Amino acid sequence: MLNLPLLDLKSFILVLMTDILGNSYPMYSQNGGFKPETSMEQSTDDLIGRVARLELEQARLQRSNKRLRLMLGALMLFCGALTTMAETNSTVPDTLEAHQFLLRDNDGKVRGAIGILPDGAVGLNFNDSKGRSRLTVDLASSGSPGLDLFDQDGKLRATLALGPSGDPGLGLYGPNGHLRTSLDVPENRTPGLAFYRQNGKPAWGVP
Repeated sequence: MLNLPLLDLKSFILVLMTDILGNSYPMYSQNGGFKPETSMEQSTDDLIGRVARLELEQARLQRSNKRLRLMLGALMLFCGALTTMAETNSTVPDTLEAHQFLLRDNDGKVRGAIGILPDGAVGLNFNDSKGRSRLTVDLASSGSPGLDLFDQDGKLRATLALGPSGDPGLGLYGPNGHLRTSLDVPENRTPGLAFYRQNGKPAWGVP
């Protein structure tokens, strides 16, 4: 067996191309190296250059394909969002109808309510975190509006209302629920102001 020196890559490609093309192998020199012909070297250089250019072109095409896939994915998401919005808008009713609406907090407690009472009055009520009423706005079945304010114990402390004939009135209450101050402006009469004792009995008033 002949002990040949290791061949470099370029010489190996030359040998392989010569074998494929049916040409003879280049002569093996006495100093242990190949002496390929000039035309074979030029063909090998051209082949290597073409392979390198093909690899660069393939990498460029892969990058272009990746960008194209991203653009197509974004376009599909956008079209899907438009379709969903169109379907959602088409199913949203113009009005909501009910006798009562309730507002609940994260713990499930009712913090607000609006509804119609059996007598035809309309009421809006707001509760604190403990479930006690603190503010109510109501419209009586007769059409008289009213506003009531409650303290931390749920007791009525102030009220503002209009009578059936449109006369405004203001009432301030003590912690025991008794009226302490009242102001009313009756039609065609002098407005009246009155103060009351803790037990609710009149203390002073004008006129």
